[in-house]
Amino acid sequence: MRRPKTVAVLAAAIVAAVAGAALALLGVPVGETSPADAMPSTRPSPDGEGTAASTPPAEVDGAVTADDYCYVEAMIYYRVKEEELAQTLLRKDDIGPAAEAFAQRVLGEDVSELDGLREWYVSWASARPLEPPADGPCGGHGSDHAQMPGMPSWSAEQSLVDAQAPEAERRYAEIVRDQNAGMVALVTLILDGDPHPDVRASAEDVLEREQTDAALLAALLAP
Repeated sequence: MRRPKTVAVLAAAIVAAVAGAALALLGVPVGETSPADAMPSTRPSPDGEGTAASTPPAEVDGAVTADDYCYVEAMIYYRVKEEELAQTLLRKDDIGPAAEAFAQRVLGEDVSELDGLREWYVSWASARPLEPPADGPCGGHGSDHAQMPGMPSWSAEQSLVDAQAPEAERRYAEIVRDQNAGMVALVTLILDGDPHPDVRASAEDVLEREQTDAALLAALLAP
């Protein structure tokens, strides 16, 4: 029986994924710095000093609120997790062409979206609340947004790591479907308020993309 070794490897993989998500929040390549370096306990400086941002800060047109900043930070966590799930699926053998194409599309679309979100994360840092909000769109998300609606549990992620095709495709699609539902819930709350124009445009893009994803995921989950 090789189960103890397998469990240990899986646990290590999940720990590495969590650290990778923290690094990816600022776009820092894994292995070049530590999570503590990439995610300071105090908010980053508005000019981006000490961060991995290589592009000029986005120009702020209008007032930026804590809810705007919360949206940006939450969406970074959602998209980074989405990338990790896609990469987990693509590392498996015998994945069907439809599931492979969906995961590859996710990776491609997330790159440009995350670039913009990370610019806002740095340039809008002065709007970051000192403590995780207890109410509002991001109320109850926790300090690392792990409690956001739709974020997969450790056991759900491990089930994807364990699974082989074709079961892996179904588990992947179920996790992404649930995470997309969480994103839609957040975006709806944001749009119900008075978001920054850039946030509104981004949130509307999220809804449009989710509609496309929903149809493709339904096809992957069809009997």
